[in-house]
Amino acid sequence: MAGGDRRETLVATDRPAEGRRRRLMPHIPGGPWQGFGFALDRLWLAMGASLERELDAARGLPWLAVAFGAGALCYFALPSEPFAPALVLLAVGLVAAAWRMRETTGLFRLLLLGAMLASGIAVTKLRTDLVAAPILEREVTATVTGWVEGREGRRGGYRLTLRVASISGAKLRHPPTRITVTVRGAAPEVGDAVSMLARLRPPSGPVLPGGYDFARNAYYEGIGATGFAYGPSKTIDLGPVPLTIRLREPLEYVREAIRIRVLAALSGDTGRVASALIIGDPGGISDRAEDDLRQSGLAHVLSVSGLHMVLVAGAAFWMIRALLALVPTLALRYPIKKWAAAGAIGVTFFYLLISGLDVAAQRSFIMTAIVFSAILVDRRAISMRNVAVATFVVLMLAPESILSAGFQMSFAATVALVAGFEALSRYRRRRRGPAAERSIAGSVLGWVAALVAGLAVTSLLGGLGTTPFALYHFQRMAPLSIVANVLAMPLVDFLVMPMALIAVLLMPFGLDQPFLAVMGFGIDGMMVVADRVAAWSEGSGGAAMPSAAALLIFIAGFLWLALMGDRWRLAGLVPMLLGGAMAFLPARPDMLIAANGLSVAYRGADGRFQVLARKVDKFGAGIWLRADGNPRDPADPALKDGTACDSIGCVGRLPDGRVVALALDRAAFADDCRLAALVVTPLVAPAACHAMTAVVDRPRLARSGAIALAARPVPLPAPASLPRSRGAAMATDSDEFASSDEAIVSSDEAATDAPSIDADAPVAPPFIATHDAEDPPDGGSRLDALFVVGTTYPAVRRAWMPPLD
Repeated sequence: MAGGDRRETLVATDRPAEGRRRRLMPHIPGGPWQGFGFALDRLWLAMGASLERELDAARGLPWLAVAFGAGALCYFALPSEPFAPALVLLAVGLVAAAWRMRETTGLFRLLLLGAMLASGIAVTKLRTDLVAAPILEREVTATVTGWVEGREGRRGGYRLTLRVASISGAKLRHPPTRITVTVRGAAPEVGDAVSMLARLRPPSGPVLPGGYDFARNAYYEGIGATGFAYGPSKTIDLGPVPLTIRLREPLEYVREAIRIRVLAALSGDTGRVASALIIGDPGGISDRAEDDLRQSGLAHVLSVSGLHMVLVAGAAFWMIRALLALVPTLALRYPIKKWAAAGAIGVTFFYLLISGLDVAAQRSFIMTAIVFSAILVDRRAISMRNVAVATFVVLMLAPESILSAGFQMSFAATVALVAGFEALSRYRRRRRGPAAERSIAGSVLGWVAALVAGLAVTSLLGGLGTTPFALYHFQRMAPLSIVANVLAMPLVDFLVMPMALIAVLLMPFGLDQPFLAVMGFGIDGMMVVADRVAAWSEGSGGAAMPSAAALLIFIAGFLWLALMGDRWRLAGLVPMLLGGAMAFLPARPDMLIAANGLSVAYRGADGRFQVLARKVDKFGAGIWLRADGNPRDPADPALKDGTACDSIGCVGRLPDGRVVALALDRAAFADDCRLAALVVTPLVAPAACHAMTAVVDRPRLARSGAIALAARPVPLPAPASLPRSRGAAMATDSDEFASSDEAIVSSDEAATDAPSIDADAPVAPPFIATHDAEDPPDGGSRLDALFVVGTTYPAVRRAWMPPLD
């Protein structure tokens, strides 16, 4: 060992000190733990080395973005509203501590992740306080005056966003400052001052626990009420138009001019789809076309998102660079690639403006701008680092978007595509050999094969990233989406979007009609593909709503698999498989109660939901059925099979024999409280009813929102028969149930809408609720004894939730 290699000397001569303990396991000479301890040490060291390589490859930034997003999620999971200064001080303190401990690698990283987590919570809290606006406290009919701030096309009319000047005809403690109103027929232009009689209500909360919260979305948009107008609006004079609306007027004028030109050239669904692609307004597309696009996996085409931004930016980049390359002096002496990148950013920004400045479009523009900005500074245009930067920018501006399906699906698809193509690039570099000689025909065939393979891989990776989110948010998968995307996306990529870009640029010169015609040809081809693929996959793809835990477990594994670059990334497959298995084995409730107390869904003997309501709410029932994985139409009359309704309420039987009653009038309480195991009512139930049975009434629903119930196994006595049929003539048998509380639904209205009931028809014998002396004293406790109760709202209200009276 001439020359003396110090490393070999250390290996050959240095021995562990006698009695030295292992770092992870105690040293037991000759014991069974010794080999296991060495194996754990090797695993720990290998993972540490892998982490170092990930950080050296600039993979640390994506994990910081993940921690920031997790902080935003944590804010919404808090049971009550936190204190903003405390959150800011915590975040600043963790950043300072991380800086002080920067020499200690492990502790520095841990503190930095904690700082990002705390920063995500703090930013979301500050955003929540910043956008706070008055919310309508109750449903009213009133005369509204204000300025039109925005409008979106709908079938047969428009949905207007109004900046409210005044609301008269109703006494309101906190009148909203911005509302949305649906109007029929023609609508005023943006900037017009209008007056209209409208029915307004507070933005509705989730239809079921864990469902989409419409009120939260409206809160962050500053919308304090929604509703519809009675008749047309009237133009009035309210003085100067607010500055923010005046700034939007020219843009809205351009958007409306584009809409008119597009619909003049293309009719029917073709024109509506073209309008959605160009100005981001899909209003008016037929239900059949929407169902075909959704079932085939092409519905993403209708939303201006990353796909559209990339196609517009890519087409602009290619055209600008090609035109500049035609001038040799420019091509040889100047950085025309950077010029083209700057031009692509400008064109994409114009597309963002005319597309309506939707949140999803803003997010997509930010990501696209970062990609082309990387070209300007000579960095890789597409990398996981750029995705992380875009995530930070989007969440800093709108941290609430972390909960939206658009954010989750677009970033999941982007991460999956970047990670997948990075892995394919590494594989191709390892397998690359000398280029083979090819004929012209072989080159064309190779190019076509590469195109088809690229579209298939892109669709597969995008589907892998977005399917779990589509299943959670929409309870729907597109089983043949790869087929539809491979067949339709070449039309969208190479025909529809390039022609749309050229047509918009040539509209000022009146040369857009031929290009719009070609665009319409491509849209028609896409719709034919959607129709065929939807027919092939009809009746499939629906599933029950998975739990949030299943989605989070899948996301954890997905991020590990995508963001890690070493072999350890394969460990992410374990939570992905576990989350996927949990998603297809959801815990489904036995009963759902609407937040307004006017309808109940209970699981019948066949395992499917039956709806207990005088009149089925198609919107709410549709969400309930979809969340349960049930493909039935909410208008199906069979949903009310096994239920009986009259002018004062409805009754239905659970599979175990117990009876659930829906009391819509005080006259129903006497028998319902005595005979039913559960009474649901939109009224304030009498104290005597709470003492006799389980009750869900207006005060409880106001506290909890929509309720999900899972039956507990309890011993049941033998069923007995009702003494008589339900009917409008049924009177209360005791003064205990008398009250001055007015019914939500009058007897006359109920008799008009309720189905006729034959008084002589046999009535299924209900379960007689027995009550022992040891029973809990109130209906709420009885409910908890009979069911596992899931509520929509926590005990402490958040800013976007309806306040308690």
